[in-house]
Amino acid sequence: MRHFFVINPHSFRTLGSLKQILMDLENCFSVGHRMEYKIYISRHPRDAVAAVHRYLISVPSDETVRVYAVGGDGILFDCLNGMVNFPNAELTSVPYGTANDFVRAFGNDAADAFRDIKKLSRAPSRKIDIIHCGANYGLIEVNIGLVGMTVINANKLLRVGDKKDWLVKHTPKIYNIAAIKTMMDKELLRQEYTIWLDNEDKSGRYCNIHIANIACDGGAFVPSPYSMPNDGALEAIFMGASKPHEIFRVISDRNKGTFEKHKQFSYNRCKRMYVKSQAPMCIQIDGESFVAQEMNIEIISDGIKVFAPENLEFEDYSHFAYRKKDRGEQKA
Repeated sequence: MRHFFVINPHSFRTLGSLKQILMDLENCFSVGHRMEYKIYISRHPRDAVAAVHRYLISVPSDETVRVYAVGGDGILFDCLNGMVNFPNAELTSVPYGTANDFVRAFGNDAADAFRDIKKLSRAPSRKIDIIHCGANYGLIEVNIGLVGMTVINANKLLRVGDKKDWLVKHTPKIYNIAAIKTMMDKELLRQEYTIWLDNEDKSGRYCNIHIANIACDGGAFVPSPYSMPNDGALEAIFMGASKPHEIFRVISDRNKGTFEKHKQFSYNRCKRMYVKSQAPMCIQIDGESFVAQEMNIEIISDGIKVFAPENLEFEDYSHFAYRKKDRGEQKA
C-alpha cells in the first residue's frame, strides 16, 4: 500500500502550522517505509488533478494507493477528479479548510479523528456515491443559480485582498456580502430552466437548484437533511422564483434543513438530471464554480472508495428536517 498526501498550503494560516503537518507525516511513517509515501504541495486550483493522475499511473494497478486531501473541500475536489476510474485508489480528507463538509458527513465532531494520520492510514475503506456533473465529479453538492453566482462573486472579492489572515477571519462576511450582491440580480432569481429529473419534466422558473449527495454545506448548514452518500440517489431541492425579501425570509430555515416549511421549495429524489437554460447558468460543484448553458448531472453509485476513522459512520441528519421533526412528532 502507498500513501499520497496532497496538501493545499493556502488552508494553513501560518507557515508554522504547515510545517507541523509535514513533521506529523514524517513521524507517522518509519524510516523503513519512506518509499511508501509521497507529498505533493498543490500550487493553485486544479493543479492537484493532474498530479494525482500522474502518480496513480506510475503505480502498479494491483497496488492500493491511499490519497489524502490535506486542506479543505477544494483540494478534496481536485483529488477526486484526479483519481476517478482508478479502482486501486482510495480517498480521504485531512480537514484544515473553512467548511470541511465532507468530514461533517460523519458528524460535527469528526474532524479531530480525521486529523490523526497514524490511525487514518490504517482505517477501513468503503464505497460511496459520487456526482458526475458535466466533465467534473463531486462528493458533496451541485448548486445552479443563486448559490452558484454567490460563489463566483465571493471569489472575486477574495482575490482582491492581499492579507491572508484577514481573508480567513472574514470569509463568512465576504460570502454574505456576495450573497446580497447576487440577490440584486432579478433575472437570476427568476431564471427559466428546462429540467428533466429521470423521466419527469420539472421545467420552470427557479431561484436556486440544489442537488446534494451529502447533507452538509458551508461549514455549519444542513440544507439537504435527507441526503446520504451511500443511498444511490441524489436529493434535488428546487427554490422557486423569488424576490430578495422572500429569500431573506426563508434562508435561515433553508440552511437549517427545515425548507419544507415554505412553499418556495420542492423536494425530489432522482438518479439523473438534465438542465438547460437560454441564459448562462451559474453552476457550483463542491465549491468550484463555472458557467454553462446545459448540463447532465447523475449519481454514480459506489463510484469511489473512501477511508475514514474506524467506528465512524455517516451521520443521519434527517432529524433536522421539518417533515420528520415537526410534522412527524406532532402526528405521533
